[in-house]
Amino acid sequence: MTDAQATEMINQVTNAFESFSPEVQQNLAMTMGTLFGMLLFYALVWTIIGFVALWKLFKKAGQPGWKIFIPVYNLVTLYKISGISPWWLLVLIIASGVAVVPNTIAVTVALLVAIAINIYQCYKLSKSFGKGIGYTLGLLFFNSIFYLILGLGEAKYVETSDKK
Repeated sequence: MTDAQATEMINQVTNAFESFSPEVQQNLAMTMGTLFGMLLFYALVWTIIGFVALWKLFKKAGQPGWKIFIPVYNLVTLYKISGISPWWLLVLIIASGVAVVPNTIAVTVALLVAIAINIYQCYKLSKSFGKGIGYTLGLLFFNSIFYLILGLGEAKYVETSDKK
C-alpha cells in the first residue's frame, strides 16, 4: 500500500465518521474507549498471571523469584533452568536481528532458527520438570498457563543439561 492509498483510506474513514450525528459519534467513541479499557485490563491480568507463573516456576527450580523482573537475565535464568546453555539466547538474539534485514532467504533462515531454538527450549523445560511432548506443545502455544501448571502443580524440578 502506498502512502497516497493510505492517506485516501484515512480520509474515507474520517469522512464516514464525520457523517454520523454527534450522538452516534459520542457512542462510537465511548464504545471504542470501553473496548480499549477492557483490552488494557485483560493485558494487565495476563501480565500479572505471567509474573506469578514465572515466579513460581523459578522458585520451584531453586532460583530467586525476583529474577523474572530483569529483562534478558530472566531469559538467561529460564535457559539455565531448562538445562540449555545461555549462549543459545545470543544465537536467538542474532537471529532476531537478522530477521529485520530485507532479504527473503536471510529472514526465512533466521525465523526458522528462532523457532527451532524456542521449540528446543520448551522441550528442555518440559523435560526439566519430568513432562513430555504434551507439555512442550502447551509451553509453545499457552506458555503462561503451562508455566502456572508447572509452577503450582505437582511437577518436580529435575536438573538437566545439554552435557548429559
